[in-house]
Amino acid sequence: MPPIRTMMSCPQCRQPVQVELEQLFDVTQDPSAKRRFLNGQFNLINCPNCRYQGQASTFLVYHDNDKELLMSYVPMTLGLPQAEQEKIIGKLVTEVVNKLPQEKRKGYLFNPKPALTLQSMLDRILEADGVTKEMMDAQRGKANLLQSLINTPDEQLAAKIQEHDAELDETALQMLSASIQATAQGGNVAAARKMADLQNQIIQHSSYGAKLRQQQAQMQAAMREMQELGDQLTPDKMMELVLGANSDDKLAVYVSLGRPLLDYGFFESLTRRIDRAEGADKERLTQLREKVLAMTQQIDEAAKARVQAAAEVLKRLIDAPDLKRAIAENAEAIDDTFMAVLTENLNAARQANRLDVAAKLARVSETIQQLMEQSAPPEIKFINQLLDLKTDEEAEAEMFKRSAEMTPEFLQTLTYLAEQMRQGKREDLANRLDKLYMAALSAQMTTNWKK
Repeated sequence: MPPIRTMMSCPQCRQPVQVELEQLFDVTQDPSAKRRFLNGQFNLINCPNCRYQGQASTFLVYHDNDKELLMSYVPMTLGLPQAEQEKIIGKLVTEVVNKLPQEKRKGYLFNPKPALTLQSMLDRILEADGVTKEMMDAQRGKANLLQSLINTPDEQLAAKIQEHDAELDETALQMLSASIQATAQGGNVAAARKMADLQNQIIQHSSYGAKLRQQQAQMQAAMREMQELGDQLTPDKMMELVLGANSDDKLAVYVSLGRPLLDYGFFESLTRRIDRAEGADKERLTQLREKVLAMTQQIDEAAKARVQAAAEVLKRLIDAPDLKRAIAENAEAIDDTFMAVLTENLNAARQANRLDVAAKLARVSETIQQLMEQSAPPEIKFINQLLDLKTDEEAEAEMFKRSAEMTPEFLQTLTYLAEQMRQGKREDLANRLDKLYMAALSAQMTTNWKK
């Protein structure tokens, strides 16, 4: 059941506001529904009149066939008679059943479990995933602490972070990161920025933050080392780096960035070293080989899982009745891996002369490109428009026409993009961006001179 647009009264100012209501979360039909439900990013009210932001009260049905989970929730604030509640929930449950093949229709479908609160519904979903009550209580405690820290005055924040140092661990920062992302996606940029500031303060003033900073410094040093080597990174040099790694963090960077060089020949060479070694050195090299093997296996398995997940998302997009909505719902999954899978499938379909499949894949690719361009910052949009022009002369003329847009942010973006292109071995595009930068600088100077 797709979301419906309807008018509701704002709980704060009582003015009518348009809300997109999603009442059926059928994870079996739409795996992304679970993420939306657990994140709470649904049925949001954003009142343009009083700036109220909150969740609309409405009836909900959640279904997961794999876990035989079917739940309903009717807010008491709606004040609906029991018969009306059963009628509405029954309609949603019927839709769930109708979409299931006969062999998957089981007894649990005829007895949806009512939830008294939205929180109890969330708890039941997490319990089905193996999350215990103790784990949920601990997570709520961290959530309450983070909320308390957000509301703490700046001058007291460092002391309060140190007071709760033991509680501010990896889990707490993961929760904060998830909240920042969800809040930003919900459009509340100010709140997301405040949470991001808190995250930085925790990293600066907590023991776990100190550990993170140390790991980050080591990893950045290893990355710089690899980048400086560039084309000079040979199998022998790779062996030298791995043998000299003085921490697992550095070793992980070497293995991650140099994975193509860690082939059969590399491990054969390392094994020969182990055979020649004695005593403590032999034990150290043996442990190192086991670490590198485990890391490469983990990288390969993660890459395989990313490709598989990307293929599943691609299938959902192809089959989606509303492609733009489906892309928005799966935005987090649309990354370099997804685009590579999409391109590979598109090329394969064309080579096999499967024009019907190729047309669907091309539509997905074009729609993603359009949405990316629409959501891009103004500087990126302008740069893309300039790059689309046939000659440098046309681009320069356009920049002088729009010289008011030659802001410091625009110039910084040009510099950043040129550097990114060079790192990606796209010298032709990097050189063109350099030319645009010089033209932008000239246009900016001309505008300032006229003032």
